[in-house]
Amino acid sequence: EYRTLPMVWYVPPLSPIQSAAERGRVGMNGELPDVASLRIPVRYLANMLTAGDEAPVIRALERMMAMRAWRRAKNVDGVEDLKVLEQAGLSVAQAEDMYRYLAIANYEDRFVIPTAHREYADDAFGERGGCGFTFGNGCSGDSPADLFGARKITSYSVPPNRQEKEEKVVS
Repeated sequence: EYRTLPMVWYVPPLSPIQSAAERGRVGMNGELPDVASLRIPVRYLANMLTAGDEAPVIRALERMMAMRAWRRAKNVDGVEDLKVLEQAGLSVAQAEDMYRYLAIANYEDRFVIPTAHREYADDAFGERGGCGFTFGNGCSGDSPADLFGARKITSYSVPPNRQEKEEKVVS
């Protein structure tokens, strides 16, 4: 549909932990707030995203927070605080790439615009449901296999019915 994007990534909101850290409610881990103090438990995110492995989730959250803190210091305070990036194991180029992919989306990434012109499209009513289930032979319906892998029976020998037998016997 127009202006919809599938949820391929889950990016947890970082504002609650950041504001709680600034008020002193969340402990700090060096330059960054402690990731274990998120509102949503890290174990839950790990079960949802990495089959229970918490290390990649913690690393990703720390990197996202480091990118956010570095970018905020750069834009608001006018100071490049590289200690935050070093703590998360990020370079400036990696943080710039993360910012570009996660925060700045161009028009094509924000909105799904249909590539075909609807006014030029043919009436697809006749094609709808025309093919059904085929075995790779298009829509002909003639296939050498059946649904269960056996050879398709192409001809049947129909036994004569009782009336035909009686007519042959009488004549």
